Amino acid sequence: MGSFFKRHIYKLIPALFLSLSFLFISGTTPRYSVFSADCELIILWEDSLSEEEAALRLSASCPDLVPMEHTDNFTLCQSLSPKQLSSQLKLLNADSTVRIAEPNYNTVLYASPEDAEFFTAQWALHNTGNYLYYIQDIPIHRTAEPDIDINLPEAYELLASRQPVRPVTVAIIDTGVDISHPALNGRIWHNENELPENGIDDDGNGYIDDIHGWDFYHNDNTVCHYEMSDLGRLSADPMDNDNHGTHCAGIIAASQGVYGVASGIDVRILPLKIHGGEKNSGSVADAVKAIKYAERAGADICNMSWGTPVYSEALETVMRESRMLFVVAAGNSGRNNNSSPLYPSSYLLDNMISVAYVTQSGELASDSNFGVSTVDIAAPGQDIYSTTVGGDYHYLSGTSMAAPVVSGVCALLYAYGEAPYPQNIKEIVLQTLKPLNSLTGHVRYAGIPDTEQVVAALDSLANDTIAPRLRAETHYNETELLVFLEAEDLGGSGIRTLRYAAGDLDASYFAKGTVGQHIDNSTVAFHKAGTYTFYISDYAGNETTLVYSVLDDNTPPVLSSSYKENPDGTYTVSVSATDTASGIKRLRYVKGTPPNEFFLAGGQNLPIDSDCSFIAEADSTYTLYVADYRGNTTVSVIETTQNPAERLFLNTLERSLTTGEQFRLVPLLLPLSSTDYIFYEVSDETLLYAAPDGTLTALAPGTVTVTVRTSGGLSKECIIHIE
Repeated sequence: MGSFFKRHIYKLIPALFLSLSFLFISGTTPRYSVFSADCELIILWEDSLSEEEAALRLSASCPDLVPMEHTDNFTLCQSLSPKQLSSQLKLLNADSTVRIAEPNYNTVLYASPEDAEFFTAQWALHNTGNYLYYIQDIPIHRTAEPDIDINLPEAYELLASRQPVRPVTVAIIDTGVDISHPALNGRIWHNENELPENGIDDDGNGYIDDIHGWDFYHNDNTVCHYEMSDLGRLSADPMDNDNHGTHCAGIIAASQGVYGVASGIDVRILPLKIHGGEKNSGSVADAVKAIKYAERAGADICNMSWGTPVYSEALETVMRESRMLFVVAAGNSGRNNNSSPLYPSSYLLDNMISVAYVTQSGELASDSNFGVSTVDIAAPGQDIYSTTVGGDYHYLSGTSMAAPVVSGVCALLYAYGEAPYPQNIKEIVLQTLKPLNSLTGHVRYAGIPDTEQVVAALDSLANDTIAPRLRAETHYNETELLVFLEAEDLGGSGIRTLRYAAGDLDASYFAKGTVGQHIDNSTVAFHKAGTYTFYISDYAGNETTLVYSVLDDNTPPVLSSSYKENPDGTYTVSVSATDTASGIKRLRYVKGTPPNEFFLAGGQNLPIDSDCSFIAEADSTYTLYVADYRGNTTVSVIETTQNPAERLFLNTLERSLTTGEQFRLVPLLLPLSSTDYIFYEVSDETLLYAAPDGTLTALAPGTVTVTVRTSGGLSKECIIHIE
């Protein structure tokens, strides 16, 4: 939390800790409140801004909202008027500077705990038809359906002839992770840009001494909480149980006692704790912050074994705009997610895999959620033996355990791709599954991961090493400077995010697309000219920046005018104003020659969208003024003095017409600046009608003379023969 927010929140309310429900679910419907007990709101702003700017915006629009935390474009705030929560949300969502505003919801972990002693057999990895299950020190043989497993030994046999090409980082957004567990030794992510225990945010990511991740629940770097017994044995602090996250980490990466799915590659676990307290409560707000942290840290996969029944647009947005592959648990309430959705598992995202769980007999567990259009796949999740806090090992069951099984399988693919991307990884896993008829009609792809087939499909692994292209062009729309961006992805992974910031910047400023103002519809409207940097990233992590100068419209409008004398001695002044950039904002005239400042509020307005004119007095001076939307102006002075014509010409001196036919007689006055008006005389008006503009209409047969006269005394005749 920044110092600005600390100063203000401590003045108004005591330090707050989220009191959100955390349940171990075992086949019964969870009963808990989905709303934050502290009436908290999540705000995603349209742009990245400082703590001070966010606080000022809130104080102006909703003074009863107290800012609690802020990062980039994310603000978590508390309402001091809970009864006004609905109206506050309406105000925020109507604000053009707010992208998303919504309540902060509870999240729930998806696991069922059972304690057991150490053993080496793991049926989910290799199932021979039975496995040992220890109750205290008593071994019990439990039967299983042979080959209901992910074929991990067979997969590693195929990998023996291959060398991984890259390390893989898996973020675990969960409870904490025991980073000192012997089975996870050497498997924990390390922030190389941060110096330990110096009290300084060395890498400038907003978190101090975040060497191995972050605890968002307590807002510190203690990613695991321990309790020591009288015998000196460490275990999970019951007031802040971190077994769940440690268990997920072991399923993916453990390399002692139990074997993680991805234990044969260079896999790193990034602990991001969002659940804590005696009930292991969590919140969507902390999840959003954790995702942004993982994205900035360069994680490849994000495992999330928790959920909420309330839709969050903020959570869906940060997931969709991430380059990570999300593997999420479907939930343990035995429900159909099609009709009773749980989130994030029910989001329809190309970079997410939603996972149900099966028992050792190959059946969908009775408490596993399902959904033929919302849940992608199932994985082993019953009696899963893995790491827990204090160097221990225990059983857990649930979709919480099935999700990291899939995360481990995906990590194997990432390790052998130079520049892989989530959509392709997801496609390979889902297209190579081990079919299970028992899952038909329950999940989108009726099967569990087959790691052997996944490895066999490594040659179909797509790599995108081509940076996307970005072009910009400036247009003008009244007061706005519009920059139209043309984004093109040539590598195949797809455009992930498009952002911008003021100044001449490099890609590191945008922190892998987590910083900068988001761009919708490839168009940005500026009100100020200057240098801006545009950033684009694809789902493989390729980045491109474009430093672009947005030039203002400095070209003044074009103003022209002319005038003609009227029969009554006045003059008609015709005015034309054009501007090819920002457009004409104001067109005015006044008698006399006042200073330009006069026209900011004075003068007579003339229509902009059509030909315009006004009546002027004879022998007078008038000033014309035109301004465009960027403040450029043009001023023109005219004097209404008589300028008689010296010569008169007609376009014809003789013409034949038939009855009813029309013809326009066009005079030409020289000089062209002549102010004379013209009128037409017809020798016999029963034979011919002459309109004021010179259009002649034949009425009856005969011959008639049309005389064209000027106010200055010139005349010319035209003979018309009517047949």
